[in-house]
Amino acid sequence: MFFKQFKVEGLGCLSYMIGCPMAGQAIVVDPKRDIDDYLQTAAAYGMVITGIIDTHVHADHISGAQELKAATGAPIFISHAAGVPYDHKPLREGDRLVVGKAIIEVVATPGHTPHAVTLAVTDRARGETPQLLLTGDLLFVGSIGRPDLAGGELLDEQIANLYNSLHTKLSTFPDLVEIYPAHGEGSLCGSGISAKPSSTLGFERATNPYFQLSFEEFKKTLTTSLPVRPKNFSHIIAQNRQGPELVRNLHIPQRLSVALIKQAIAEGALVIDIREAAAFGGAHIPGSINVGFSPQSPTWLGMVVDPGSRLIIIAASVSDAGQAIVGFRRAGYDGIVGYHIGMNDWIFSGEQVGFLPQLSIHGLKQVLEKYGDHIVLDVRTPDEWEAGHIHGAVHVPLHELIEKGFDASKEAHISVICRTGYRANIAASLLKSRGYRHVYSVIGGMTAWERAAAHA
Repeated sequence: MFFKQFKVEGLGCLSYMIGCPMAGQAIVVDPKRDIDDYLQTAAAYGMVITGIIDTHVHADHISGAQELKAATGAPIFISHAAGVPYDHKPLREGDRLVVGKAIIEVVATPGHTPHAVTLAVTDRARGETPQLLLTGDLLFVGSIGRPDLAGGELLDEQIANLYNSLHTKLSTFPDLVEIYPAHGEGSLCGSGISAKPSSTLGFERATNPYFQLSFEEFKKTLTTSLPVRPKNFSHIIAQNRQGPELVRNLHIPQRLSVALIKQAIAEGALVIDIREAAAFGGAHIPGSINVGFSPQSPTWLGMVVDPGSRLIIIAASVSDAGQAIVGFRRAGYDGIVGYHIGMNDWIFSGEQVGFLPQLSIHGLKQVLEKYGDHIVLDVRTPDEWEAGHIHGAVHVPLHELIEKGFDASKEAHISVICRTGYRANIAASLLKSRGYRHVYSVIGGMTAWERAAAHA
């Protein structure tokens, strides 16, 4: 049996290929939207992709199932209860798919979504019992899938389903079976997910905190500690349910002139500047939001920007712009108008330029000593805040700042701080775009503040 895991850094998405080179067949499970990796891998091992499985309707990334079907002609398999209108083959409890020596058996495991399935994989070249479970978003390494994505009215039912799937449905499998989830570290489909790419069912039973809880404790934990739901999740669910548009049919983002940027902004486009904080702070297009280029950029964009927005990307290089376009499309942002490299053309065209001062922690200390009314706005999570914060700071977690704003005068002097400075620049650029005039971003964040205090 051929088996390979594929990882999308940042989003934490994990997908799989199960195949048999002798039979020349392969099935891809939970594919990402950009599919070249699967096509190249199958070709390298002399296999043809003959099936595509989504373990559920995904919320955090656009599925690549339609892309793979268009490229290979392979059918899409998804639960009969998923309610998708596109052409597919329905999966039911106990169904078996044969790929050469490999057998994939369907186990209905609702909880993350009402229609989620787990795939029990047997390599008959090694034995007649399952060796691994593709658990989708049911069971992660060190965590479990969130149960709230189907809607608040179904939360109690989903929590019960999740508990039953973990303790009853998986109880038929031995401790030694390996588990391979659909997400790893960085995903917002669960909290506290380990960076390890796989585990065993026995290790999770012994160490995963959710396995140690009674049902009442389980329910209480899940109703009080759900991760923040990003803006793009509902949009992604809707797109995956109906079948997302093929990438080849989307607008091809072009390099934009200053005139075209101005025209697009006048027509409602939003500027997303993915350059590093210092470059953005020194000069940027007024009203733009800084979401620094990194593997986590699509996740943070999903927190800040409505997925229906038309976007202009300002990047440090053509390579960064291209990678950002791929990443943002994975997260459901198809309305990318185009991109521009750097700020020189904008500056030398005589256009207005915004700036966001980058304040060191030493500079912040001096400001606080001199100005008693200066506001320190801490945008970290509640847990981070409780672990330690600057005396007199105001705590507004980033997701609350995005949704509810900040109750302060537009003329107030505000320094925004987070753990390292990344979220601070997002928040500070957001405040600037909303009309706050005197905003600063603290570089190094609380990490630098605490280290300086330790050395004092």
